[in-house]
Amino acid sequence: MLVGHKALRWRLSPLAMALAAMVGSAAGAEGDRAALVEGVGEIAAPGAPGSLAIYGPEAEAIVVGETGGGAQVAVVGAARAGKGRIVAFGHNGYFGGEALREADTGRLLLNAARWAAGGSTKAAINTETEPRVGVIGQKDVLAYLQNAGLTAADAQADGDWSAFNVIVAEPGGLGGAPGIAAARRFIGDGGGLITSATGWGWAQIHRKPIRDFEGNALLVGSGLVWTEGFAGRTGEKGFVTDGAVSPATNAATVLRALLQGQEPSDDDILTGLEAVRLTLGSLPIEGTNFLDQAARALKTLEDRGVDLVPTRENPADAKGDRLRRFAIGIETALALASPVERIKALPAAADFPGLPEGRAKPVVRTGEIDASIPGWHGLGLYAAPGAKITVTVDEADVPLNLVVQIGCHTDGLWHRDRWDRLPEIVRRFPIEGPKTVAANAVGGLVYIDVPGRVSSPRSVRVSIAGAIPAPLFQLGQTTKDEWRKSIRNRPAPWAELAGKRVIFSVPTSLIRQLDDPEPLMAWWDSVVESQVGFARTSDMRRPERIVTDRQISAGYMHSGYPIMTPIDESATTALDLAKLKAEGTWGHLHELGHNFQDGAWTFDGAGEVTNNLLVIHTFDTLLNLPHDAGHGAIRGKAMRTERIRKHIGDGASFETWKRDPFLALMMYIQLYEAFGWEPFDRVFADYAKLDRGERPRDDDAKRDQWLIRMSKATDRNLGPFFQLWGVPTSQAARDEVKDLPPWMPEELADLAKERL
Repeated sequence: MLVGHKALRWRLSPLAMALAAMVGSAAGAEGDRAALVEGVGEIAAPGAPGSLAIYGPEAEAIVVGETGGGAQVAVVGAARAGKGRIVAFGHNGYFGGEALREADTGRLLLNAARWAAGGSTKAAINTETEPRVGVIGQKDVLAYLQNAGLTAADAQADGDWSAFNVIVAEPGGLGGAPGIAAARRFIGDGGGLITSATGWGWAQIHRKPIRDFEGNALLVGSGLVWTEGFAGRTGEKGFVTDGAVSPATNAATVLRALLQGQEPSDDDILTGLEAVRLTLGSLPIEGTNFLDQAARALKTLEDRGVDLVPTRENPADAKGDRLRRFAIGIETALALASPVERIKALPAAADFPGLPEGRAKPVVRTGEIDASIPGWHGLGLYAAPGAKITVTVDEADVPLNLVVQIGCHTDGLWHRDRWDRLPEIVRRFPIEGPKTVAANAVGGLVYIDVPGRVSSPRSVRVSIAGAIPAPLFQLGQTTKDEWRKSIRNRPAPWAELAGKRVIFSVPTSLIRQLDDPEPLMAWWDSVVESQVGFARTSDMRRPERIVTDRQISAGYMHSGYPIMTPIDESATTALDLAKLKAEGTWGHLHELGHNFQDGAWTFDGAGEVTNNLLVIHTFDTLLNLPHDAGHGAIRGKAMRTERIRKHIGDGASFETWKRDPFLALMMYIQLYEAFGWEPFDRVFADYAKLDRGERPRDDDAKRDQWLIRMSKATDRNLGPFFQLWGVPTSQAARDEVKDLPPWMPEELADLAKERL
């Protein structure tokens, strides 16, 4: 049974039960899912399965996963599409032999073939017992079906499918628009389609909204489409099928209920909101009126006086503000899905990210960006909420797959129990022609995002009209006088300070009194260079980015591109050079360290440890502060020794080591205090030279290599030291260094004699 998922309940009206049953009655009166999951207890989870949006009255979720927030999402969906039938899987890997042999995945495929054949109108084929399946480009599927006794044969994307009543194909295997059209005709004539795709993977590779995916052009109108979302496992092997699937997984049911004045129950609000937002974000705009349906449903909530502006003082809470949160979520999803001509400013923009000062006038600005540098390129411009901006590039630069991005706050908050701002506030528009019109309902800093695949130096000339000036300091380009007299006074609510190695995005209020950013950004560049030079894990093709935000997706800060930090004392500290030099800033250095740590020398349990090793190195070598000064949990050798001895005295559990990153860090500190940084330098340099095949592939190999390499770099046998600490290594690894002189920290010598 899936914990927390029950039958859909809508409050305030007897109509609720009828609405809850709508999906089942329209899609085969309870029989479709039962037929598809007969004999299927659990299916595989190849890779990272994506989700499907269910939005039509004749579509339903067949197998569900969970989101990080606890909502149900479909990983397998089915639909009756006119005379035909469709079964769609949320990952290409479901058509692979490994997945088909895992758990009951193969049984689900067989059930899908028989069910999908049930819509055929071809009298010459006994569709109930002998489906004839054409398989396009999927050898593992073909072999599996044939071995199971089904009549299956190779089919061609551009061939004659008249001999089949079911086709198995990925959207990309249909040969483009002609094949998509042929498949839609086949389904319309009563044929069945079994298909699979990884929506999030397509979106990442193509850098386009999932609504542009050819697979969604194939499925549009059927009531289901692929999304950019993920489906989390519900079972040991993947996804279990027992337990109820909430009808709230169907966005059409949710909207109909809202239009009837119903209020979702606590059990289904997360699932219902996820269904609506995924559908809005995934459906092709053409050929559907779902956007208008969602807008009408939102209007019913607005008419009831629901407050749509979440703030720090009045957040939208998942427990206390159920209906309000639901309304805010729909409004956000609509703002993100609306075509540019329909985008309007949202009232929430005034609270966050804020409005331009005074009567800011739009400008036209032309600049050049280096397309060999991937990532966000800012030109010191801000799009006002709802304002249309026009981005112009040369025709020759269109194939570079550039993207216009409005907003720097890329963290999504959908899974958070509390929203201090709208849960998603960045919009992206692919540059598919010389002119691109873009807008964001809440506004934001304007960027041209360059994909990582561009490698040769290439200057791209960009002209942007309709945005307002934003403060932008560029190290080596902006003079102190320019900054003080004009640039820092620009009217946008957000500003950027750009060094060569790192760029900060901060509220403009924090930089108004900053007289000279040059020494500050030079210092930050030296910090990044210190960590990169030590770890040797980055070629620094692009600067790191650090963005401050009112609320972030996880933790106090988190790593990534961009690194996300709160707007609090840490943000002011990051801009205070005197304080930085005197005290450092553990949090920022910690997250930078995450970006530069290497998986080859970071085994399970060390993910929050080896990055801190880089922090300690920066404190010691760049800041000239005591190496243990950065965090109270490691400050003072006497305290560390006491903790270490207690850990060993308690049995030196490796599980304890893995759960306590500051305790684990003390093991690395002992090596530094005995041997300095030179062995680490040598070892990190060796790791950086490894070919892909030489890199350790599992945690056992990572620990063994770390032991061997550090032992050779220190010219000491560290095997007993690792054993005393309880960090597992193999006998073979210990034997490889056994002829080196043994070493043990002086403060642990007595314990070593007792226990080894």
